[in-house]
Amino acid sequence: MVVIFLGSSCSNKKDAPDNPLFLLKNSGETGIRFQNQLQSSDSANILEYLYFYNGGGIAAGDLDNDGLIDLYFTGNQVSNKLYHNKGRQKFEDITESAAMTGEGR
Repeated sequence: MVVIFLGSSCSNKKDAPDNPLFLLKNSGETGIRFQNQLQSSDSANILEYLYFYNGGGIAAGDLDNDGLIDLYFTGNQVSNKLYHNKGRQKFEDITESAAMTGEGR
């Protein structure tokens, strides 16, 4: 049953609709540049700390009440990033001016 389900859920690119719901945009187009990169060490790894991979995420909301959804990315070992939505899928990094890096927390 599982094999049938997995096989039926796969599709080829040629079967993709002409009008997709989502399009992949690169960081040059959007202005969003965030990577939650993790570096394992002897003391910081999945064996020593069970929740090593937990913590990174994204929050979406209209922070300045302009009707556009702003994005806040959180990182495990990297600084958080706050992006102001300027419309037309363009974002501006306002992390420093908003003092939202989350350093040390």
